[in-house]
This record gives sequence, structure tokens and C-alpha cells, in this order.
Amino acid sequence: MTEVILLKLGGSVITHKHDSPPRLAINNVRRIAKELQGVSSPMIVVLGGGAHGHQAAHSFGYGNPTTPSTKLIAGIPQIRRNMTELSSSIEHIFSQNGINSVVIPPFASTFLNDGEIISFSLSIMERTIESGINVITHGDVCYDLQRGAAILSGDTVITYLAHSMHPKRILIGTDVDGIFDGNPRNNPHAKVVPRIDSSNREQILSQVESSSAIDVTGGMLKKVQELLSIQGGNIESIIFNLTVPGRLERLINGKSVICTKVLSR
Repeated sequence: MTEVILLKLGGSVITHKHDSPPRLAINNVRRIAKELQGVSSPMIVVLGGGAHGHQAAHSFGYGNPTTPSTKLIAGIPQIRRNMTELSSSIEHIFSQNGINSVVIPPFASTFLNDGEIISFSLSIMERTIESGINVITHGDVCYDLQRGAAILSGDTVITYLAHSMHPKRILIGTDVDGIFDGNPRNNPHAKVVPRIDSSNREQILSQVESSSAIDVTGGMLKKVQELLSIQGGNIESIIFNLTVPGRLERLINGKSVICTKVLSR
């Protein structure tokens, strides 16, 4: 299997997460595509759902353990329409910038059991990468054996792919500079934690707060927990601010930026 770059485009960056109905943050996506133009390694780009995913999921009771399975299943078409629109729009912008890619949605090949992946086919992704074509995938709604349906977050997709594909690097683009030792929105003295590993993971996890926007997948805390769970060699993930022009390009080129590096066990 060709060594790949795993790149997460956070939903708060590629969509206007607080807007309803959901809208693509088209200027951000165009800039991101330009920063990726020089990438020679194959990429799997994982999209966060942002407004397109989380708002529809919230309206159908996802994230609430008391929601009946009939209501969850009823939300599948709307969530799928939204995620198809989002991923297709991004694939189109990538194509305009010379980044050949195809969208492979998890819904078509994934089953969950109580929110955990029990089946996730990698064969098409692997063949696509080997063919020299980049993959776009995303957080999605999937059938769940216990709940009827459940949300598969983009962060969980990243973690699953990292276990299986031994990526060259994992880049997690968000709307903040990294993981802070406090909440920077109300604590002006909060600082970016440059590295999270076994020596400070418990302390940092206790300080991480959830996202302030509607997010049925657990926000930043779940993100860090997912990255720390990656096994199979000391895999380093980088959480960085994708809203700042140039930072993605610098990371792709091996240069340093303000960020948090998460070293899995």
C-alpha cells in the first residue's frame, strides 16, 4: 500500500458551522485547494460534517441516547443529502485546482454496533490511492446494529484509517491553533500545548472542553481521545489552525507552525 497523507478538514473551517441552512465556506475551501496543489504524496482527505452534518443530525435526535431508532433512521436521507452536497462541492473545487480525487462515502460500506465500527471496507480506497487518485471521504450517518443508525465522525474515520494504512502523516485542520491548557475564549492566558503524550495526556484531557457549536460527535475532547488511541508505532498527529493561510502548506512541506502534536501510545 502506497504511503498516504491523512488530512482532516474540520467542519468549522469548510462550512459556516453556525449558519442554518448550512453553507459551504467557499473561500476557505478554495484556499485549501491551492495550498494542496503541490502535494505529490497520495492523500485521503476526511471532511468534518460541520453545519451540513451536525445540524441535520441534531434535528433528528442524534447525540440523545433516548431517541428511538425510527427517528434516527428517518434522518438518514437528509444527513446523506447534506454530506453528498458538501463532499461533491469540495471535490469540484479540488478538480478546478488540479487535484484529482473521488468521493467515497462511508455509508455505502460501513456498519456500526453501538457507535463502534464493525465493518469498514478499505478495498476501494486502497485501489483508488494505488491508481494515483486522491480520496475524499467524510463523517457520515451509518446503520447501527443496536441503535438503528448512528453518526460516524470524521475523527473516528481518521483513527480507523490510521490503524489500517500506516500514513506518512496525520494532519488535523481545525479553527484553533491546537489544544490549549485552558479555554482561550474566556482565558486570555491560555496557551497552546505543543505536545501531548503519555506524560501529560490525563492532565490535558481533563482540561479540554467541548465545541461551543452544535456537535453530536463529541467536539475537541473526542478528537484528542481518538488520536491518542491510534496504535501500531508511534504515530504523530498534528492539530493546527486551518483558518490561517499558509499553515497547511507549511506542514505539507515539513516546516514548523504553531500546533499541538499528539503522540499515540
